[in-house]
Amino acid sequence: MVVERGKNGSVTIRSNNGKTTTIGKLISNYTIFDNKRKEKFEQWVDDCGKLVNACPHTLDETEQYFLQLCDGIPLAQDDRHIKTFQLNVVMNNCKEKLEHQPSQFSFDMTNEEIEKWHKEDNAMREEARNSSPEYFGLNIRGYYLPHTERNAVFYEQEYIEAQKLIRPTNLDARQIRIQDICVFFEETTGQCQPSGGGSNLGNQLIVFRGVSQDDIEKRTPRFLQYITTQREMGDLPDFIEE
Repeated sequence: MVVERGKNGSVTIRSNNGKTTTIGKLISNYTIFDNKRKEKFEQWVDDCGKLVNACPHTLDETEQYFLQLCDGIPLAQDDRHIKTFQLNVVMNNCKEKLEHQPSQFSFDMTNEEIEKWHKEDNAMREEARNSSPEYFGLNIRGYYLPHTERNAVFYEQEYIEAQKLIRPTNLDARQIRIQDICVFFEETTGQCQPSGGGSNLGNQLIVFRGVSQDDIEKRTPRFLQYITTQREMGDLPDFIEE
């Protein structure tokens, strides 16, 4: 393992297996402009709260809606896509249950300490990925979208989005390779998430699932995700910066 320090303060860790991890410094610059931008964003959130109506659906109802929209093939619990989703859920919601608990990363660490931290962090992520979901109280279901006629619209949407991304780079559109789309549901945390693209499908599921009156009043993460999605789809006014 090799630890390299960049002139910008970043740390790059090159593992013996060829994997590279780069950790950069986040620089906060709280200026008058930043404060004004925050105020305008908060005002936009409040304005959206007055426009949005409570229209909640359960995760089960959202899953059934998804199965009405698409041809979905259930994934085995040991499928790598399921395990990657499980890793994200555990790290974001219940990583305190993991046996491996690496120390807090610091740019002031010596190279030897960074190497030790990196090994511990990898061990934690492998534990989160490969442990039984029941240990964390999770109930995960995942689906693969085969390339059927009914699913074609979602793959076509992803191809169009990929074209927009490569257009400024002048790359050949024939080089675009669209990943297989998967969609995951987790009951305990209520997470619903596509992977391998599927952003348009994901937006439809977010809008269908909706928000409760409690979400609106408390400005929960579910509410913020909902209004952001509605803005992207053109159903709510955009957040205008000066």
